[in-house]
Amino acid sequence: MRLCLITDSYPSTTQTFVYEPVEWLRAAGHRVDVITSRRSEAPGTTPATHPALVVPPWRSRPDKVRLALASPARTAAAVPAALEWRRRSSWSVAEIVTRAAIPELAAADYVVAHFGPTGAAWLPVAAAARRPYAVYFHGYDATSYPRERPAAYAGLVASGAAALTNSGYLRSVLVGLGFAEPRIGVIPYGISADLVKEREPAPLAGSTLLTIARLVPKKGLDDSLRAFAAAQPALRGGWRYRIVGDGPLLEELRALARSLGVADLVEFSGFLSRAATLAALREASIFVLASKTPASGDTEGTPVSILEAAALGLPVLSTRHAGIPELLPEGADREGYLVPEGDVAGLAAAMARLGESLERRRSWGERCRAFVRARHSPAAHVSEFLAALERLADVPRWPG
Repeated sequence: MRLCLITDSYPSTTQTFVYEPVEWLRAAGHRVDVITSRRSEAPGTTPATHPALVVPPWRSRPDKVRLALASPARTAAAVPAALEWRRRSSWSVAEIVTRAAIPELAAADYVVAHFGPTGAAWLPVAAAARRPYAVYFHGYDATSYPRERPAAYAGLVASGAAALTNSGYLRSVLVGLGFAEPRIGVIPYGISADLVKEREPAPLAGSTLLTIARLVPKKGLDDSLRAFAAAQPALRGGWRYRIVGDGPLLEELRALARSLGVADLVEFSGFLSRAATLAALREASIFVLASKTPASGDTEGTPVSILEAAALGLPVLSTRHAGIPELLPEGADREGYLVPEGDVAGLAAAMARLGESLERRRSWGERCRAFVRARHSPAAHVSEFLAALERLADVPRWPG
């Protein structure tokens, strides 16, 4: 199968769920071309290992003429649909038709755009190229983004383009935005192939609690820091809390740790390379992610960090937020490992329970590991992704 994937930035450090599946698909024998608005370099990636065609949001007239002359037949064939779709696009007819003639897109069996805004922008191009089209929604693009722009996906909904997403939770959100439920495919994220190779679970004998996340409100790091401080009578100062990631809340969270009296026990590690991130997971004994819905309405889809921690056998503590309950074994809430959003006391109690017992950590960690490995392997992701495209993707129709 020949696929064309479109994304705004590639390969982005925080989007392993975009660039790692490209490698899985290629390893399975499929041709995958990537088109991106800008090149970014995630640690451990290079243009040679993760090739992509960079097509900036706007191009000069000479560039468009050159591209049109390079594929005159394809360019001419795209003109009628481009004229119909022009009023629903911020791009000119010339921009639409020259994009539709890009060989990597025009020859694809299926075109898939990652994130709703990118999918809406490229919709007229897929229609002009007459390519079966799908848009993969991941989180903010289905929650906070359309709150600010209620008509953002009107064209996508009317066109009949397939919508893909990572959880039953986001499927329900997309239905609320007007997408027809039969046109939505749920494709759970896969865990990294590096983690699948790990035959033994993490030992969990140390005393490090770990979070891997962008330092933004929806990750709930203020709650997990408060819970860590509240759990100190049980943890007795013997545990450290390591936070891997960066973001706008860094200084605010540092100040909070100082005010809670745990600054000496908290390490802010910043962004790490892929190898260093996996090493941090192997060295940890408890993983926590206290996600919650901020005022903006931005929510998670299904956090990859939870999948990776669980895949290594770390006991996971989290919240009943977005698609997170779909990532943990049945009974997580009854056992206190899945608490309501903002439940600092519940998080603290779970930290204390697991911190006091290696046996509990290993028992819950093994259940998390078995659950995730059975449902989120790279092979399962590739199989479900391709099946969803074959079942759902179609050439977008002019909405009238």
